[in-house]
Amino acid sequence: MASCARQGAPAGGPKDTKPPGIDTLASTPNFSTRFDKKRIEIKFDEWVVLSDAATQIVVSPPLAKPPEVMLKGKTVVVNFDKTEVLHPNTTYTVNFGTAVKDLHEGNPAKDLRFVFSTGDFIDSLSFTGVLVDAFTGDPVENVSIMLYENFADSAVRKEQPYYFSRTNKVGQYEFKNLRAGTFRVVAIEDGDLKNLKWDGENERIAFRDSALVVEDLMRGLIQLKLFKNQPKFRLLGQNANRYGLVKLGFNTPPQTVETQTIAPEGLITLTERTPDSLMLWYDLPNVDTAWTLLFSNFALRNRDSVAPIPRFDTIVIKKLSRSEFLKNHRIGFGDVAPPPPASGGKAKSIGPPPKPQAVKTLFQVASKPAPLQFNFPISAFDTSRWLLMVDSNRLTTFSVMPDSASPRRLSVALDWKQGKTYAIMLLPGALTDFWGTPNADTLLRNFNVLAEKQLGTLSLSLEKIRPGTSYVLQLLNGTTLEEERLFTAEAVIKKLIFKHLQVAVYSVRLIEDLNGNGRWDTGDFNTHRQPERVFNKKLDALRANWELEATFSTEAINEKKKKQGGG
Repeated sequence: MASCARQGAPAGGPKDTKPPGIDTLASTPNFSTRFDKKRIEIKFDEWVVLSDAATQIVVSPPLAKPPEVMLKGKTVVVNFDKTEVLHPNTTYTVNFGTAVKDLHEGNPAKDLRFVFSTGDFIDSLSFTGVLVDAFTGDPVENVSIMLYENFADSAVRKEQPYYFSRTNKVGQYEFKNLRAGTFRVVAIEDGDLKNLKWDGENERIAFRDSALVVEDLMRGLIQLKLFKNQPKFRLLGQNANRYGLVKLGFNTPPQTVETQTIAPEGLITLTERTPDSLMLWYDLPNVDTAWTLLFSNFALRNRDSVAPIPRFDTIVIKKLSRSEFLKNHRIGFGDVAPPPPASGGKAKSIGPPPKPQAVKTLFQVASKPAPLQFNFPISAFDTSRWLLMVDSNRLTTFSVMPDSASPRRLSVALDWKQGKTYAIMLLPGALTDFWGTPNADTLLRNFNVLAEKQLGTLSLSLEKIRPGTSYVLQLLNGTTLEEERLFTAEAVIKKLIFKHLQVAVYSVRLIEDLNGNGRWDTGDFNTHRQPERVFNKKLDALRANWELEATFSTEAINEKKKKQGGG
């Protein structure tokens, strides 16, 4: 007999989304008392696989030796070590996490736990909590929450916890079948090791300030805030491959980094700090030679009364050619690639000429100066070579101001007229950079000044703030910082007005700046310091020609997060 049909398994049908279930009649009874076995068998109603069992399956309280976990047909078998001695009158929980999944679709068994007691009853106390990112307020998934009997700081590094749980997709965690007692609560983002031990600054951590007393009638969520521990100051990377610039990246903001140089006479430097790096612009006009840069964190030195003399790290800057750098050096806008240098030869170019670059147009608010960002530090400018045009008319009344925060930025202030488009033309020689080189190209930029009816106003009322406390308020458009204001609260309520805002959906971030340094500071588990509190709120959409009134109460935000379970 011959067959022309293709043989195979039938296809189609709805996708299996049901997690594997337990065949209780064929399994070791769950919630058993006076348990004295060394083997647990859990049989499922379908074929299953074990995934990452060594890290997902955890026993609370911890065993002296990890159990052996194997798969036998549809049955997951857990074998305790022959020498394992279970504590008397103790309730144990075997947490399987997401280790057990169905064979075909990978659906994990939901909330799979095996509970037993070596005594006459099962402990029944419980509590719930929520974990959020300390800065963003967003819930954090799959983080280990631990309860310790040992309150020493070294316990989180060297010991496994007495009880253990993990957060779900909305940052919630739950402990069940607990005994009454007093515990230390710590959360660890367990990284790649997943050994339920804290690996220092490489893993985020959260902790409760006070001990947790587990007892009857526990109410409310235990909220934890996850943060990256205050790291020891160190250099993450460096780039000094081009003449004129040394870029250093650090693991902390570089505001407290100081530098010194060991170089021939004539070296000139200019320091620029960004949120995550320090840029040292330099010029060595007299000779091409290597030189040495030294850097240190003076904030650490100021805290160290025993050794006030700073310890500098050193970087050797290799010899680079100044003349080669200047040969191809061209000033341009920082957000536009500069045109290629003109060829000095007489050979004819092959192919069509390059297309002229389009002039970039930016939106401009009439009440603010226009920013001009360049690719190199600007040391001088000649306004006689600046052409400002509106409606084909040249403007002569304007001012140009350097930006104290960035040597590569200038601001242009003038009497902007709403609804008009302004053209700024920087003729050759209008700018002189840090190396004394003028711009060789004509630089063009347009600014479209928005009309009042295209803009909106935000009236923001801050409530339940702490008088005498410093705050940093940030108005965000997506991830872009639109405006930042620093203030010290004089009362529990403060009103702020933001005028001439572009139409958008804004959010507000309020940082409780306890040390008054104008930025958010993370926590430090070693000194038991919590991260500075941050409150985030997404506002309603700001409409054109409209005033949006918003109330920002820190207590209301915290209460809302608790109700939603998202932190």
